[in-house]
Amino acid sequence: MSRLPAYPLPRGLLKDRTVVVTAAAGTGIGFSGAKRAAEEGARLLISDFHERRLAEAAERIAAETGHRPATAICDVTDEAQVAALRDAALEALGHVDVLINNAGLGGEVAVTEMSDEQWNRVLDVTLTSVFRMTRAFLPHMQGRGEGAIVNNASVLGWRAQKGQAHYAAAKASRCTPFLPR
Repeated sequence: MSRLPAYPLPRGLLKDRTVVVTAAAGTGIGFSGAKRAAEEGARLLISDFHERRLAEAAERIAAETGHRPATAICDVTDEAQVAALRDAALEALGHVDVLINNAGLGGEVAVTEMSDEQWNRVLDVTLTSVFRMTRAFLPHMQGRGEGAIVNNASVLGWRAQKGQAHYAAAKASRCTPFLPR
């Protein structure tokens, strides 16, 4: 007997809404959130810096939901690529109702052996990208007088795990809810 609840049926919760999801290629939270947004009726743009995996994710979402998302390659550590992602989203979707900041990078290394480069890379992808993406999309949302920004956090922001100090610091900083005004 399965202890898991049945997968919830779509209820149209995002009908006529537009959603942008970073780091949506693959099998993790970004892909799952993007797929669920499509199931709930959202018009969707997914991004990632893995071109092949991004195309595969878009095809899979289309096959599983009947809605093919727009796509945009983006390295969230690059300001110009973040601006290009925003512009691609506005062109493809017309406006953005929801931004889901999902990009994150881990790695396992003891603090005593961690280089500045390792620390900075994880924080740049996992934390500073949230700032870049929010800064890029917030004026659009403020101009419309509506929108929501979701910053995916991690349980590692609340509890320690060996070799994950950089990731935990970045994810804990993402736990503050934010609504554009």
